[in-house]
Amino acid sequence: MRVIAGKYKGAKLISPRGEVRPTTDLVKGSLFSMLEAKGLLRGAACLDLFCGSGALGIEALSRGAESCVFADMDTRNAAVNLDKLKIPCRTIRADFRKALRMLRYERFDLVFCDPPYKSGFAEEAFGLIVKYGMLGATGIAVLEHDSKNDLINVPESCIIDKRVFGVSAFDFVRGDSESDICGNI
Repeated sequence: MRVIAGKYKGAKLISPRGEVRPTTDLVKGSLFSMLEAKGLLRGAACLDLFCGSGALGIEALSRGAESCVFADMDTRNAAVNLDKLKIPCRTIRADFRKALRMLRYERFDLVFCDPPYKSGFAEEAFGLIVKYGMLGATGIAVLEHDSKNDLINVPESCIIDKRVFGVSAFDFVRGDSESDICGNI
């Protein structure tokens, strides 16, 4: 695994061992090219939830995001990668529910949510993000999930784009806590 483009291009990242499914470089490259084309990265405040190695947040920082918070049950790999690249960022080692509760007063432009597939955590995390009003006015959550399963508790009207890369699907979701459309998950 490596950083695809930007300031840290080519840097090799360590990833968690065991039953993990890191986002491949090809998929990550496509995802971030799209985010850049939509102007969503430059100066963005990001949250990398279920961060694992921190690859998504680090890629965002490499391509011009202003800041990123990394949260996961085990942030050791992300911390090693951030230290190796000398990126000063906050890491939160906690269950996603606790991490979101801790961050509930912060606002993010981009939230990357890449939980274990078929866990239901993407939908639950998005519900909490909306409940806490964590997305800025133009904020987007990028929810990664198994392409064979749609996110059943995320209203279709909240999904602004969807991309499928083999077994992985990315839903680009807006979440307006003031809105009945996306706020009642």
